This record gives sequence, C-alpha cells and structure tokens, in this order.
Amino acid sequence: MRHLYYTLQTLLRGHGGTAEKIISLTLGLAMGVLLFAQIAYELSYDRFYPNPDTLVRLRMRNVNKGVPEAGYNYFTYRPAAADLSEAFPDLVESASLTSNLFWEPAFYKDEKKLEDIQILFADTAYFATTGLPLLQGNPKDLGVQGNAFISESMARRLYGDESPIGKVLSVEKLFDVTIRGIYADVPRNSIMPHDLLLSMAALDWAYGRGTWNMNNLYGVLFRLKQPADVDAMNSRIQQAVEQYTDPHLGDDVVTEYSVLPIHKVYRSYPDSTRRLVILGVLGFSIFFVSILNYVLRAVAAMSRRAKLVGVHKCSGADGWHILSMFLWETGLLVTASILCGGVLLWLLREQVEELLGSRLTDLFTWQTLYVPLGTVLLLFLVAGVVPGRIYARIPVTQVFRRYTDGKRSWKRGLLTVQFIGVSFIGGLLLTTVWQYHDLMTRSVGFHAEGLAVGTVTGDIRRAQGVADAIRREPYVEAVAGSGSHLLAHFSTYRLLDNQGNFICPLHFTQIEKDFPQVTGLQLLEGHWPQHRGEAVVGRKTVETLKWGDTAIGRKLPIDPSWAGLEEPAIVTGVVENVRNMGFFASQTCTAFILNDRVRTFNVRLKAPLDENLKRLNAFVKSTYPDLALEFTTYQDIRREQNASVSTFRNTVWVTTACIILIVLMGLIGYVSDETQRRSKEIAIRKVNGAEASDILRLLSVDILKIAVAAVVAGMAAAWYVSGQWMQQFADSRLLSPAWYALLALLLLVLIVAVVVLKAWRIANENPVLSIKSE
Repeated sequence: MRHLYYTLQTLLRGHGGTAEKIISLTLGLAMGVLLFAQIAYELSYDRFYPNPDTLVRLRMRNVNKGVPEAGYNYFTYRPAAADLSEAFPDLVESASLTSNLFWEPAFYKDEKKLEDIQILFADTAYFATTGLPLLQGNPKDLGVQGNAFISESMARRLYGDESPIGKVLSVEKLFDVTIRGIYADVPRNSIMPHDLLLSMAALDWAYGRGTWNMNNLYGVLFRLKQPADVDAMNSRIQQAVEQYTDPHLGDDVVTEYSVLPIHKVYRSYPDSTRRLVILGVLGFSIFFVSILNYVLRAVAAMSRRAKLVGVHKCSGADGWHILSMFLWETGLLVTASILCGGVLLWLLREQVEELLGSRLTDLFTWQTLYVPLGTVLLLFLVAGVVPGRIYARIPVTQVFRRYTDGKRSWKRGLLTVQFIGVSFIGGLLLTTVWQYHDLMTRSVGFHAEGLAVGTVTGDIRRAQGVADAIRREPYVEAVAGSGSHLLAHFSTYRLLDNQGNFICPLHFTQIEKDFPQVTGLQLLEGHWPQHRGEAVVGRKTVETLKWGDTAIGRKLPIDPSWAGLEEPAIVTGVVENVRNMGFFASQTCTAFILNDRVRTFNVRLKAPLDENLKRLNAFVKSTYPDLALEFTTYQDIRREQNASVSTFRNTVWVTTACIILIVLMGLIGYVSDETQRRSKEIAIRKVNGAEASDILRLLSVDILKIAVAAVVAGMAAAWYVSGQWMQQFADSRLLSPAWYALLALLLLVLIVAVVVLKAWRIANENPVLSIKSE
C-alpha cells in the first residue's frame, strides 16, 4: 500500500506531466483498440456458421493462356448447385442457391417505405446447407414466390411483441410477400448479411431462370461432409463442370472453377487484404507512438525525479521496489485512460460507428474481448517496465548530487520513432484526401452535376406519362429515359473476336432519342441516334474491337433479341467512355441503343438542386402513389459508390489528428527537459554574447538532426503503402512526389515552431537567474 500511496502523491503533484500522459494514453488506447477490434471483426467474417470449414462457396475465374485473371468471381450459374451436387454425392451433403447481386428491392409496410433492410434471395435448402437456426416456419415455404422469412431482430423492430407470421410486405409495389418464418439474426460481418429472405422464385420472376453461361448472379453454397473434402472437390471439379457446359471461351481462355470455405472468402478479396494490412499499420503506429511518448515523458523527467528515487533507496528500497512503484503508476494511468477512452467512445459512438462502418456492439463482444484486453496488457507492460527498469538502475548517490544523465540516446530514439509515425500517417492522409477528391471530381463520361435519376419498378404501362408529367414541372429543365442509370451494371453480352475467342463483356443499355443531350454524353465522332436500333458506342469499345477509323456504320456484335430488336444495332457515333462501373473496376466496353424499353428517368434539375430534388420526390409520390419511384442525384450515387474510400479517409484523418497531438506533447516534454537540463549551458552562452536567436537556432538544429531523417523515412513508407492502397482503383495514380516533399517540409516547420515557442522563455531569460539556480 505504501507504493500506492507514494504513486498517488507523485501523480497528484503532476510530476512527469500526469495530464499529458493520460491524454496521450487515452488517444492511443482508444484509436488502437478500435482499429485492432475492427481488424479482428473483419477477420472473423462468416465464422458464425456451424462447422464453417465444411461450408464452401463456388467461385470461378478466367485463365488466359495459362495466366489467371486477378481475383475470383463468387457469383456463378444457377444449375451449378444441382449439377455439381449430383456429381459429388460422396462429398456434398446439400447445396443451396443464394443471390444478393443487382436487385435490392425496396419494401413497403402499410405504404411506408422501410429503411435499412438487407435482403437475400435463397432456395428451400438454404437453412439445411448453412446451418443457420430456423426459429419458426417450414423451409419448404421458400419455394413460393410470395413467401418470405424474417430475422428475429427485424421482426421485433417492425412488429414489436406481435407475431410477424402472416404479415404482408410490398416488394417495390410490384407484388406482396407474406412472412412465413423467423430465423436467428445473421451477424453483420458476413458476405451475405440479411434481415429478410426472399424466395429464389422471386428472382426468377425478375431476371428469368438462369442457365449455364447465362446470368451469373447466383451464389452457390455446398455443405461438405468433412473439411478434407474441400481439396478433394477442387481436384475433380473442373472435370465435373465439363460434363454440363464448355468452360472454354475460345482457344486461349478457359473458365476455372473451385470452391473455398466461406469464412475465407472475405479475406480472399485483394481489396480486403490491403485494407486490413493498412488498418493494422495505422493501429500499430498510433498505439506504439502513444506508448513511446509515455516512455519519452518518463525518461525526460528523470533529471527531476532521480533524487526522489535516491531517497527511496536510502530508505531501504531496492530495484524491484522502484520498478513496482512505476508499475503502480502506469497501472493507475492506464486505468484512468481506459475510463476516459470508454467515456470518449460512448459520447462519440455515432461518429465512431460511421467512421468505421461497424457498430461498437459488434466490435466488442465476448468472442473479441481478447483484443482490448491484449492491447491494454501490452500497453501496461511496455509503458510500465521500460521506464521502471531505467529508474531502478539510478544509483543511490543521486540523493546527494544533481542527476545529469539525460539518457539522450533513449530520448532521441523515442522521438525519432514518433516523428516517423506522424510523417507516415500524414503521408497516408495526403493520399486518401487526394484519392477521394479525384474519385469525386474525375469525369465519368457525362455531365453528372445537377442530374437526378430514378427507376420505375412498378408496372411500366401505368407510368407512360411519368416523363411528360415531370417535364412540365417548373424546376425541371429536361427529362430523358434509359434502361438503367449511367452508374450501374448495364446488361452485358460477351464480345468475341474473329476466331471466336472471348474478349470482354459489352455493357449496353437502351436510351431515348434526347438522352445524350440531357445527360451530357460527349460525342467524339459521328452523330446521335435518330431511329430505333441505332447506337453510339464508347471509345473503349472501338479500341477493343479494333475498328479503327471505320466505327460508323458498323453492326453492333450482339444478338439483337438481347437488346429488344429484330435487326442488329447500327453504330452512328462514338462517345467518350462512361464509367458505369465506377473507378474500382477497369473501363468497360459500353454501348447505348435507341429503343423504347426504358424505365429509368434522368432529370436535369434547375438550381437549387437539393430543394428541387425534394420537390420532385414529393410531386412523384403524390401523383404516382402506386409506383416505387424515388429520385437521387448522380453525385449522391458517386458518394455511395466511394463510401469505402471516404470511410478510410476519415479514419486516417482522425488517426492523424490524434498522433499529431501525441507527438507534439512528446516534443514539448522533450524540449522542456532539454532546456532545463541545459539551462546552465544556455546561460553561459548568453553571458559570452549569444543572442536569443542563437539559442533558438541551437535547439532547433538539435531537433532537426533527428527530425529530417525520421520524416523522410516516414514519407518513404507512406509512399509505398499508398501505392498498395491505390492498386484497388483502376487507372489510378499516386500524387507527385513533390506533394509528399511539401508535406514533409510543413511537418519540419511545425516541429521547429513548437521548439521555438517552447524554448522562447528560456532563450530570452536573464542568464543570471539560471546560474543562480545552479
């Protein structure tokens, strides 16, 4: 208890910068725990299924001349579930079809649109295959289009204590579904999160019944008998597929099939791996900078606390007693930091959840409790043992004279690591800010500003007058229809070369006559379509098909029936490429065919945009209450598509702010200790004619000897990691090195400014006072 008493007395008197240590540890601990918990959360994707090693998902990828394409496609063809299950009766217990691709319908309860509902289409074998607990209902009911199953929490949210069985929901105001069952909640860390299960028959109704080599929008799951069957199935699956379809896409390209345990699917995405690595680097950086700052402050206070240690040793304390005192001190400070961090996270929980894209209740569960506990334990051990052992070695004679060992090598080393950390994270921040700005401002091939879009999902025959009614509104400039909006996955058709080899998919959509002018497509050559069946194509399409200067007048190489035509579409013009798949994927081959099969309305609104968008949605809702038509802007669609980049940018923003604050506190403590330790030297220099500017220059140069190399090293590391992050964006490029050099210069200026401000008083102080105090 004596150790606790002495420790409390020391902390209450503020020796060693108690407040600064708590702030530093709180920021480092809170951010470190959050980032490490997020990593653990994402690494545990889909491990909640019973025996996850035997639940596998079918995947495929194209191999061109023996070289596989980057990444797998986990959406395959509908017959694969039944056919491959039949081909492997010795390995497969059950198989199920799922889909959460393309169609995410809106739901209405009593004419009110429901928000934040995730859906999954599934067949009757879904529960038997996944092992997800079915609390109420018969799985066979999922074979009927008009039936649905609901999660336990969603049922409680929509109906309270009332039973949801037999309740009716409207799907896009197209048809109604009746709830027939309740199932256990699916955790959010899943590649198939859902609150509502719809019958696979509903997807067939919307897209048609898929076949081999058509409509690869199905997630195929297999429940194997034992984990070893994964390798056994992969060794024979290609041969089995060839019994049902030809996987060759020409002479050189073949589609390769395999299965992977479902809990490994998320980690197999290249983007996920890069994200987790960078989150780990961020968490490691701020966590250890916080620890090192604590150690730095402890070492910096050594000259002031050495006599106290000597007094304890004169009273009979040995090295272990001194070490235990500092462990008590660290324990109390860590406990205070935990409490402060907990309060901080509770107060900012909404902002934190938005920042990470995960709920705090999901991050901190009994299964992941080892993350915060391990983080706290590591913090306590490093922050307590390192300075404690240094203090324990102070000789007892220090009670009789001033302690002058400044541990400069320790302090310089710790400060160097902190400078590396702040410059590294600052460089990452520069990259993410630039990348998000670039994604939001880069041309998408049309004039997106001021353009709203909405899709009719009801009976299109009852909505023929929608465009004309909207066009008559005073806040509307123009309206034009299309088959889908311009930042969506269009209909696709496989393009082949003259030898029949697969080249790439052609993304095409139908448009009305005035669509190009309303949306602002950029015509490069030719003229706009004037008659049904005429088309304009993207520049990428012309380059891929090697049409050269003779694109005009060519027949579009797709089956006319796919575009709702009787004759092949004729190319009348070439337009600038439209980034319909965003910038996470490579530029697609695109085509826009004049036709009347449109259900998406592109509306050019007058200013002010936000106000007129609200007026437009209010008008549509009151005029066409039976249509599930709601407008949003293309800019909002771009923000949603780039939400992962925005989230990561914000994470780096917060981490950077925290680490800068931590490093500045460490730097202030270092400068304060150095000026106190060298006060006699400074006074003598001033007596011999040195000016205040000379003293400030002396201290600044001393810091710059550490900072320059550290900042350069941190920026180099940031450049490398930024390159890894940018690989997920097609056609991406890093900022010019000049920007990183400028940021490094700004950091050095900030460091020097802190030194000058902190040392200003001692540099201008009367040297007699310093000498007298000696």
